[in-house]
Amino acid sequence: MIFVFLEMARNQFFYDVNKRLGRLMMNGILLDAGYPAINLPARRQLEFNQLMLEFYPSGDPAPMNRFMRSCLDERIIGIMQETRQTKK
Repeated sequence: MIFVFLEMARNQFFYDVNKRLGRLMMNGILLDAGYPAINLPARRQLEFNQLMLEFYPSGDPAPMNRFMRSCLDERIIGIMQETRQTKK
């Protein structure tokens, strides 16, 4: 669902808040599907901004997709996997 975030940010559907609303939608879809939300650590904000600046003209989602996936907290993924296994 990173695609939703990137499309909303790049296509500028609204006058303002495109990236914020895109991230909100992305995380809502992820949570609804049982996956953890993707939080952007403050220490990686510069990296995020640089990758977004490269993404806007190119439209190539691969670098941003890798970056956003790298922001997933492995501990949360492990907890969610354990929870799913105990529910079976």
